[in-house]
Amino acid sequence: MKKIEIEYEKPINKKIEILKKYIHKTNTEKPKKKIKKREKSSKSLKSNKTKSLKLKDNKSQEIIENKKSLSLEFRKTKFEEDYKLLKKMRITQEAPIDKYGASQCTKPNIDFPTYKFQTLVSLILSAQTKDEITYQTTQKLIEYGLTIENMIKIPIEKLTEIIYKVGFHNNKSKAIKKLSEVLREKYNDNPPENFKEILNLPGIGRKMGLLYMKECLNKIEGIAVDTHIHKIANRLGWVNNTKNPEKTEFELEKIVEKKYWNDINLILVGFGQEICKSFHPLCDKKCLLKNNCPYYLNNISCDKGKKRKNLMKRKSE
Repeated sequence: MKKIEIEYEKPINKKIEILKKYIHKTNTEKPKKKIKKREKSSKSLKSNKTKSLKLKDNKSQEIIENKKSLSLEFRKTKFEEDYKLLKKMRITQEAPIDKYGASQCTKPNIDFPTYKFQTLVSLILSAQTKDEITYQTTQKLIEYGLTIENMIKIPIEKLTEIIYKVGFHNNKSKAIKKLSEVLREKYNDNPPENFKEILNLPGIGRKMGLLYMKECLNKIEGIAVDTHIHKIANRLGWVNNTKNPEKTEFELEKIVEKKYWNDINLILVGFGQEICKSFHPLCDKKCLLKNNCPYYLNNISCDKGKKRKNLMKRKSE
């Protein structure tokens, strides 16, 4: 019996040892496998992200290429078609620029040098200011005596008090004082008639210089682009998402013939003031260009479609 007991003990012990080893292995190996799976999943996520980013980049490149592919000829023809409708709208629509623009601000029946000076001052005042306020402020200065001599003598505190309604009146009062001094010292109270010299005057930017040349000297050196024209040109797709008015000017001058340069500022600014406003443009009510306007088709009409769908869902619920 003893021998038999000894013979049966050994295989049982062996089985127990094997089971222990198996359990130990499985306990140690299982988490490793899980970790490996997680690592693989994270790698796959990274690869998917990179693939999606590449796809997005490719799509954006295609969009950019499509925008660049819009030929100058296409934009020229689109501008001419749009401009005809713009003229029709402006005939029936009176805007603040028609009543209170730079050409309306100066005093009638004055000598030519004073007329040029008053135009320059009104242009300085007009920056980031409504036309009505610019006109009223210029008239106050004319009542005081808007001449180079008076603007040199006037205390800066008094000048800022007169023009306090315009935007950045402190900076503008300094610019008017400096302008008067420069015109007295360099030009003998007679503002220059050279475009490059005008741009070097205190407080005069490119847009103001172009308007001065047009109003005072009847010379067209370029398209005077303000925020209204910059906005309209981008909305109608005449230019390819230009970042500032100066870039818009150079892009417009490529597609707009010179015969339109004289009137384009007056027509587009008035259109921007009354219809194509920065906030809440009157596309559906007054604009004849909405069916040919990328801004309207991509933004306003799409938003209306979404609102209609939401209303239909609410009614059905």
